[in-house]
Amino acid sequence: MRSREFEKVRSAEFESILTPALISLGEIFNKNKHEIRVVGGAVRDLMLGKKPKDIDLATDATPKEMMEFLEQENIKVVPTGIEHGTITAVINKEPYEITTLRADTETDGRKAKVNFIRNWREDARRRDLTYNAMSLDFEGRLYDYFEGMNDLQNKVSRFVGNPNERIQEDYLRILRYFRFQSKLSRPQWSSDTLDAIQKNASMLKKISVERVWQEIQKMLLGDSVIETLKYMKSTGVAEAIGLSTDNMDNLQNINYKLNPIIGLALLVGDESIATRWKMSKNERDLLSFLVKHKNENITEQTAKDMIVDGIPKHYVMFLLEMLGKKDLVNKLTVFTAPAFPVAGKDLLAIGMKPGPQIGEIITRLQDIWKQSNYEMSKEELLKQIKND
Repeated sequence: MRSREFEKVRSAEFESILTPALISLGEIFNKNKHEIRVVGGAVRDLMLGKKPKDIDLATDATPKEMMEFLEQENIKVVPTGIEHGTITAVINKEPYEITTLRADTETDGRKAKVNFIRNWREDARRRDLTYNAMSLDFEGRLYDYFEGMNDLQNKVSRFVGNPNERIQEDYLRILRYFRFQSKLSRPQWSSDTLDAIQKNASMLKKISVERVWQEIQKMLLGDSVIETLKYMKSTGVAEAIGLSTDNMDNLQNINYKLNPIIGLALLVGDESIATRWKMSKNERDLLSFLVKHKNENITEQTAKDMIVDGIPKHYVMFLLEMLGKKDLVNKLTVFTAPAFPVAGKDLLAIGMKPGPQIGEIITRLQDIWKQSNYEMSKEELLKQIKND
């Protein structure tokens, strides 16, 4: 394939990442006759006109060489993952991870043994997707060895080289593929790639469930989630990771991008997936809440009562978004839960005896207070008891 080397990139997004610290880093590598480039997702994002959240850097210098010449410049160096060629250079309090070019010599579908190399094309060859194999130097020269820009423009995710070989190097690449396809608007789908995925789908059981959930979270925030889920189902991937796709049409016209738990709650029948994927307590609690109430008719009063009863307000707002109740979202944005004005001591003060009946009366008064739109005062509520 034709390499798009030395194609100059000039954009506001590219200029924004060229901080004084990064420029200084480039000058140090150049001074020591080594090349350093931006690689991976940062290049992809820049080519899509987005400012990258993280910047990954690669170099033809070995970890030992980097540590020697960076320390000579009085730059703090941390051996972050030195066995895989990664060090962190801290310049002006800004940390930059830099990884030596490498070739995978042995893989088992999860991790690899590597050799350090000097060849940029060979390093790019081991990466997963063509548009993730591009690199960009600090002068804005784009190095595109496998037509990644064409694939971005055509909205297709394509593995570098043989898709079966790339997948078997790391089975997580199956989920990464679907994650990136989901992020593209109206993506194109390659039958060769889907065939390779289907052949290897069962091997996803080798991947830790935490990593599965990390990828699914990102996939559920994409522009083409429903279409992506259909292909995950047809290739056997959804079944392999325990993801239900029976309710995927529930995502139509719903703002599920606010939180991946919204999309997940619309897909699943219960919250058992939270245990399978070892989700955090906060994630489990939100999923459980959304699943429990997703088929209910939530009114403004119901939503307010939930907040007053101590349900986190953002849980309720996510529920309303999930149910498509945008009008209630707007109304409740300014709602602040009032404090219930009656406490147990108030009942004791009017002569009631301690005991379980105190709690029962408090609950009854809370219901009356809610029905009054939280307007009844303590005196008015206590009067209810006296009138009984």
